[in-house]
Amino acid sequence: MDYSRRAIEIIEILLETETYIAIAAIAEKLNVSRRTVFREMESVEAITAALGMQLSKKTRLGLSLSATPAQQARFKTEFARKSDVHFDQEMRQNVLIVELLKSREPQKFFYFANMLSVSEATISYDMDKIEPWFNKREINLVRKPGFGVYLEGSETQFRKAIVDFLYEHYEHQELVALLETGLYQENMVEALIDRDVLINVTALLRQYETMIARRLTDAAYMGLLIHLAIAIQRTTRGERIAMNPELLKELQRDAHYEVAGMIGQSIQSKFGIAFPEDELGYITMHLKGSKLKTSALVDENDVMISNYEISKLASKMMSVFKAESGYDLSDDERLLVGLVSHLKPALARMKLQLDIRNPLLDKIKEMYPEIFIMSLKTTAVIHDRFDVDVPEAEAGYIAMHFGAAIERFRKAQIVLRDIRVGVVCSSGIGTSSLLYSRLSKLFPKLTIAAQFSKEDILIGKADVYGVELLISTIALEKTAVPVVTVNPLLLEEDEMRIAQVLNIINSQPAVEPPVSTKEPVVSNSRTHIQWLHDVTESVLMLEANFKLITDLQAKSLSQIIKQIAEAYAGEFRARKKLERQFQMRERLGSTIIHGEGLMLLHTRSELFESVCFSVWRLKKAVSVHHDVVENVIVMGMPAQQSSIQSDMMSQLSKAIIEDESFLNQLKHGDEASIKAYINEILQRWLNKQLQKGGPQ
Repeated sequence: MDYSRRAIEIIEILLETETYIAIAAIAEKLNVSRRTVFREMESVEAITAALGMQLSKKTRLGLSLSATPAQQARFKTEFARKSDVHFDQEMRQNVLIVELLKSREPQKFFYFANMLSVSEATISYDMDKIEPWFNKREINLVRKPGFGVYLEGSETQFRKAIVDFLYEHYEHQELVALLETGLYQENMVEALIDRDVLINVTALLRQYETMIARRLTDAAYMGLLIHLAIAIQRTTRGERIAMNPELLKELQRDAHYEVAGMIGQSIQSKFGIAFPEDELGYITMHLKGSKLKTSALVDENDVMISNYEISKLASKMMSVFKAESGYDLSDDERLLVGLVSHLKPALARMKLQLDIRNPLLDKIKEMYPEIFIMSLKTTAVIHDRFDVDVPEAEAGYIAMHFGAAIERFRKAQIVLRDIRVGVVCSSGIGTSSLLYSRLSKLFPKLTIAAQFSKEDILIGKADVYGVELLISTIALEKTAVPVVTVNPLLLEEDEMRIAQVLNIINSQPAVEPPVSTKEPVVSNSRTHIQWLHDVTESVLMLEANFKLITDLQAKSLSQIIKQIAEAYAGEFRARKKLERQFQMRERLGSTIIHGEGLMLLHTRSELFESVCFSVWRLKKAVSVHHDVVENVIVMGMPAQQSSIQSDMMSQLSKAIIEDESFLNQLKHGDEASIKAYINEILQRWLNKQLQKGGPQ
């Protein structure tokens, strides 16, 4: 049997493990990628089946291998690792591709045969197999008897081939981990990207964090990092890239060229090499074609294609999609914004003929073939307007936008009549506001009557609002109306359970809403003045109590809570009490904004004399509930908070989820800018209250 060294190592790990072991854990033990382990599974299954072993796979647990002593003995005899275990065919060919890409001189077959411990005939066979890979990238594999084998092609094609090889063998997340930790696998990455160069480029780009890192998606930032590392290595070796002069002139007028020039100057100083204008042109192309985190960050100076023109283009694509699918998505603002945000850099990529990668393309075509085909038809609008060919990879991204919009449309249709819902958390702020925000987006036809604390439910306050369903982040005792207990961030399984309950409620007679959900008050000028005074005082107190701590040192959630409690309640007993209150709230359900490195810590306590809002930045990220936390937002409320205080804090909670600019301020802004943004949020809230006529 033709087997690889890697497959044998995987089986040995499985035999040494008594229970299940995750693919990621196997990859870590072997210092390889998860994709490498998956590639070897066919061989692993074949070998274990031949020996009569039982290989078990379980989702979320991983792999387990059962074998009798006799089977293990046979494995050691027939398959165990030996010093002369050969490379399998795929690994040999990968090594050859890497060696040819990095080699500057012709190499004879004997060199490769000696390196891989195979015959020259085998090397010749492998060259036949890898030649189409190079041809596809417009690189010629030249073989001259007595002289050797080498590659012919333009510098642009060589660089594209190197990047292609990396992305073929490593997922984006794996590349991030590899390049950040330096754990190069199978020596293939290290052979193509010098570690010292990469470390220096990473440090260099930190100087432009505001201009680049916060603007680009993680994938786009990693792409820029790899692009620069390869460019520096090959420029150092004398491999120069050339750009069409007319295209270079056009790029030099672009707003991104100035940023590229600054990066080029830093590269020249750091590495002591001359970085020509053609290289700056390619950096500009990369920046123009990179995906942005939000459409709001599109450079206003980049007038190559106006946002208005792209909005018209996106609207026309939505019309084509409606004609093809029957779905009228014209009211879906998120779809329009998403398409505009995506199309701006996408058009730049297509006009500049940059490589477009979509690792999810095969999965999209397999799982959503109809949506993909209809999305592909909408791209005719792009072709007709800009005379560019839209590749399938780009159509796949567009299909993702339309697919998400269809899901939102379907969920919105679940609520066929006015259903009044209440959202509940332990304190009535924080997680209930996050839940409110998520529900509003996912179920736009739902009427969310009010936000409640657990105490509100116990005293029957929900009855006043005539709610037909309570959606809660905490367990509630028996109530008169149905309760769906969910994660504060509303996971996919939560959405499904809510949809099922709403479907049942839809079929029942509607409940008459109460005449008034507000306690009657005497409306006069004195009441209005008192209300204004209370609002103003609450806002001023929140600003006065605001804190920004940028050097929190902690290794766990308990240490974070301990230091925060100590800051708000220095006396020992008070501190311990506040710690317990934070911890009790956390046990009811943690609030972490996934992918943002941010956690919301909140509670109500008699130890808070007034509302408080603070931001704590960790010196080093901490793992909390299998998520990475870099920033902690603390929201505190007095035990007997007023409705004004509760409403005010709810506005801030919602803004954390809904307002990306506010989120960025909390993560990166200084104290003055965060205070100013909080003031702006509360000012908008106050203006709305005044438009309603003040207290009702």
